[in-house]
Amino acid sequence: MTVARTAADPGADPGADPLEHTRMPLRAHLDELRRCLIRAVLGFVVLFVGSMVFEGALRDFILIPWESARAGILASGGVDPGRLIYIGPAEAFLFSLKLGAAMALLIGAPWYLWQLWAFVGAGLLVNERDAIRKAFPVATGLFVVGLAFGYALLLPLGLQFLLTFADPEALAAQVTVSNYFHLLVAMTLLMGFVFELPLIMWLVVRAGLVQATTLGSSRRVAYLCMLVFSAMMTPPDPVTQLLVTGPMIVLYELGLRLARGAQAAHERAVFGDEEFGDSR
Repeated sequence: MTVARTAADPGADPGADPLEHTRMPLRAHLDELRRCLIRAVLGFVVLFVGSMVFEGALRDFILIPWESARAGILASGGVDPGRLIYIGPAEAFLFSLKLGAAMALLIGAPWYLWQLWAFVGAGLLVNERDAIRKAFPVATGLFVVGLAFGYALLLPLGLQFLLTFADPEALAAQVTVSNYFHLLVAMTLLMGFVFELPLIMWLVVRAGLVQATTLGSSRRVAYLCMLVFSAMMTPPDPVTQLLVTGPMIVLYELGLRLARGAQAAHERAVFGDEEFGDSR
């Protein structure tokens, strides 16, 4: 197996020829994979234990959207849905384990990605490594912003709609902690991936898979797809659906601006600077 190896940064060797590789035996390659996996697992175990130590504080943190939804319902004159409950002997314990695992995955994501980079980045060319380095901070920032948007705004409003949809005289809300946790994870991860839209648009245009003009001319179709997507992935509440569709439209327009720059960069890379009047 052929990979490029470096000592300090497995993905960084700016002085090397991008086409220069050293031969690495398959056994050594598998040993490197094993070491990366062991480091990632050890990091997860440490963070999981730490999350369990601070389980009370983490539990209070993820319950903030629930309490916000309760306050909104009471302010509008609705019936208080009360506290979250558990209906099985082991449900509260399993919830703590799920919470610890989720926090260990989220907090340790940079470490896990670094281990992935240590294994995969060594086999990439210099220009490929540079592109990933530039895209990674942007992707991380957009994902975190999406998580925060889903946690602080989308989830409380969605809960208010869901908890006041039924007639309180006919049906009483008794939400389990597991149901709430699954909804929280789904809503926040959904918005985290939605906020990656501009970067995805930039990547596909930069790679030459799609033209920026095609994305621009398909704006109406894209907006319709966003409406359908938000209707399928959120509660049947117009306010919640608009809270998903609105940011997607803004992100799409931002992605179009980035795509135009990526289109010019792709054409320069393919046709050369002479095509664009560069006098160098």
